[in-house]
Amino acid sequence: MTTATAADSEAARTTLHRYARAVDTRDDTALAEVFTADVAFERVDGLREGRDTVLAFYRSVFAGPTVWSKHMITNVLVRPRGDGLAVTAYFQAVSRTADDAIAVFGEYDDLLVPDGDGWRIARKRIDVQQTFGMEPRDG
Repeated sequence: MTTATAADSEAARTTLHRYARAVDTRDDTALAEVFTADVAFERVDGLREGRDTVLAFYRSVFAGPTVWSKHMITNVLVRPRGDGLAVTAYFQAVSRTADDAIAVFGEYDDLLVPDGDGWRIARKRIDVQQTFGMEPRDG
């Protein structure tokens, strides 16, 4: 089995962190920068293809009731795949609306491809495995 270089592994983690931060800050410009133009984005509710379609989905999420969220990404494994990087990772996302809060746990299965000096997500699969209700508290 071929392993990724330390530099490729760090670049993959950085790309996933950029994605998470863009979602948490509701920054669709930053989010656009992590996806390829022809990205394939898959969740339990279906496949979305193309950056514009994926961004439209996220804009609808950003317009929803969530007022705060944080994504944590761990257990990142990186393998070379063709001219890209196959990346799997665990995630935990905590989010809050005005009335409730949830914690979500799952896995990402991504394909990253080189783009200039960095990497972009060409395929992203999100597998939500557990969701837990939480009591929201300020501070």
